[in-house]
Amino acid sequence: MAKDKVIEVLNKALTEELTALLQYMQHHYLYQGANSPSVRDLLKKVSMTEMKHAYVLGERVAALGGMPTTKPEPIKVPKKSIDMIKADLEDEIKAVEDYRKWIKEVSEDPVSRLMLEKILGDEEEHVTDLQALLGS
Repeated sequence: MAKDKVIEVLNKALTEELTALLQYMQHHYLYQGANSPSVRDLLKKVSMTEMKHAYVLGERVAALGGMPTTKPEPIKVPKKSIDMIKADLEDEIKAVEDYRKWIKEVSEDPVSRLMLEKILGDEEEHVTDLQALLGS
């Protein structure tokens, strides 16, 4: 696989992580409900994990000679707290699918592949945590 293709894939992942970081931060600030302190703590923890993902992805893009993206997609901020969790779960399920695809796309670059596999594990954990919040 050409280095340019790896950079393109990593920047797609970086865009997704930047978006997730901002969305989780906003949901952390705005979440209200009976269990809001514990849910807000989880959302903050996840946002920090997403920030770590963004850093490693950006650093890898730069190491490959590319320009790391700094542009997230628009975030989702539903009015109801429960809908925030549902939106986050939907996005995490998509992230798991995306990372599985991207891992295959960069399989010839073992450093990038291993990095994406580690991130995939975290994203799968986020799915599990959000499903637990929703009781699903």
